Amino acid sequence: MKINKGLTREGFRNSFGSSDQCLQYLSDQKWIGGYSCRKCGHGKHTNGKKKYNRRCTKCGYDESATSHTVFHKLKFGIDKAFEMTFDIVTGKKGANSIWLAEKYGIKQTTAWYFRQKVQLSMKSSERFPLEKEVHVDEFEIGTPKKGEPGRSPSKGKIRVVIALEYREGKPGRGYAKIIEDYSSESLRPIFDTHIHNDASVVTDGWSGYSPLKKTISQVGTEAFRQG
Repeated sequence: MKINKGLTREGFRNSFGSSDQCLQYLSDQKWIGGYSCRKCGHGKHTNGKKKYNRRCTKCGYDESATSHTVFHKLKFGIDKAFEMTFDIVTGKKGANSIWLAEKYGIKQTTAWYFRQKVQLSMKSSERFPLEKEVHVDEFEIGTPKKGEPGRSPSKGKIRVVIALEYREGKPGRGYAKIIEDYSSESLRPIFDTHIHNDASVVTDGWSGYSPLKKTISQVGTEAFRQG
C-alpha cells in the first residue's frame, strides 16, 4: 500500500476509515492493470461470493481482494489493519509490536506477525538506484576492544556500509549492507546494485573507495569526491 508523503492521521482515516473503503482500495489496486484469473489466466470475471471478490467466468475461481496481499487471513478488521500499516510505515522505528497490540486491542504475537509481513513487503525491489548526490560511509556495530582500533578485524563487530541519497540538502532514500571487511571487494556491491552510474558520490578518505571510481560513469567519476 502506497502512503502519500505528508498524509495526516485525519486524512488517512478519511480515506481508509471503513472496511468498505479499504477493500475498495485493495480491489482497485490489485486489478489496476485488468483482471486475469490466477488459476487459468482467463480475462473475464463476474462478482464473487463476497463484496469485492472476483470470480473467473471460465474456471469459477473466486478470489478476494485481500488474497495474496499482506492482509490475507487477517485475525482482525481490515480497517484496523490499514491503520496499523500506517503506523508501521510512518513510525520512526516501525512501531513496536507491544505498542501496536495495546493500541489496537490484539495479541502481541498477532501484532508482531502482521508487522513482520508489512516490513517484508516493504523490501526494496532494487530497481531504482540512488541518484544525484549520494553519501557513502562505513561503520561498525559493537563495542571496540582494547588493541582493536579503527577498522581492525574482530569477531565481535558487525561491519556495515550505507549509501544515502541527498536531494536539495535533505536526506532521501538509502540502502545499507552488512560487509565482511572494508576492502574494495566488500564495498563494491552497494555501488553496483544501489548507486546510479551518474550519481555524485561522496566518501571519506578510506583507500578502499579509490578503486570504485571505475564503477561510476564519466559524469560520476568527475563528481566522485572525498568528504
